Amino acid sequence: CNHPDLVDKYKGSCYFLQTSRMVQLFGVDFKKVATACSSAPPNYQRTCFESMGRDVGGVYRGNPATGIAACSNAAYGAMRIGCLIGAAQDAFWDSSGQDNALTFCKLLTNKSEKEACYNIIFARAPDVLSSKNELQTFCAKAENEYQNLCLMRIRS
Repeated sequence: CNHPDLVDKYKGSCYFLQTSRMVQLFGVDFKKVATACSSAPPNYQRTCFESMGRDVGGVYRGNPATGIAACSNAAYGAMRIGCLIGAAQDAFWDSSGQDNALTFCKLLTNKSEKEACYNIIFARAPDVLSSKNELQTFCAKAENEYQNLCLMRIRS
């Protein structure tokens, strides 16, 4: 992604896919992946960590606690949130992943991480779930304090 001939408009896409190559090279050593993302140019680090989250989600599908632990290799704050939302999105590509995505968010203990997680899956829900009834059932499964936010997001 640092190649001098790579046009700037493609660098974001490059960094969003770069961690898949890192996983090929490093295996599932997400500490090494996080270190590599941290050394990316600052304006591409968040994209790299979201990509890391996508890979975390793929590797640890169905095991949210392990996925959260893998994302803890990212520095606290925006980079860790990037990883977490990447993993939560990966869990919710189709309707069969909704419970896994909800569990992922429920397991988070940091308020800002939990809110970011719920925001991303609530935003994704209308694209994944096809009926109003499915969306309402989905929202009802969220933690009580997030159910109204979910309902508001799916109505907009």
